[in-house]
Amino acid sequence: MQIIKNIFFFIKVILRIPKDYIKKNKIHYTTKISNNTLISDSKIGKENYIACNTVIINTRIGNYSSIAPGVQIGGMQHSYWWGSTSPRLSKHCVYDKVTTIGNDVWIAAGCIIKQGVTIGDGAVIGAMSFVNTDIPENSIYFGSPAKFYKKRLSDETFKSIKESKYWNLNPAEAIKILNQLEHEHSIPTSILHNT
Repeated sequence: MQIIKNIFFFIKVILRIPKDYIKKNKIHYTTKISNNTLISDSKIGKENYIACNTVIINTRIGNYSSIAPGVQIGGMQHSYWWGSTSPRLSKHCVYDKVTTIGNDVWIAAGCIIKQGVTIGDGAVIGAMSFVNTDIPENSIYFGSPAKFYKKRLSDETFKSIKESKYWNLNPAEAIKILNQLEHEHSIPTSILHNT
């Protein structure tokens, strides 16, 4: 079954190469992209997951990040402060700010991430959130506009995770490091431990 899945994703990667070239994308072949996505002028690292109905424009994404369905990242800001908001008439619309998403970030369903925002490594954005400011690493934010809820892991645990740089490794090596860190720092294996 795994071999069939690998062949399926390999074919999808081959088929998206011409489109990525035209759209000025650089997407690592291990990133899984679901149907009905629009990605333009973006650089996306390895082992990411991008769900259906997602729009990603002028964005840089690290490794091992997960983007749920219906997320919009980047995109033009219309010139509401000028005489017209139409990009056909206004030279004042803003479209060139790069959005940056770190490693191992989870963006839940229906989020809108404004262009130019930076989301740090290990951050979590709750469903249906509107992110219009930078989000620090190792934090959980949600709401409209998104507000800080709590740190995802203790500072000591996250420091060890960050120093391991597991997100630069292949999945098998990354899992070994994460399992080792789980034992060293007593990282909860269930959300029941976090409540």
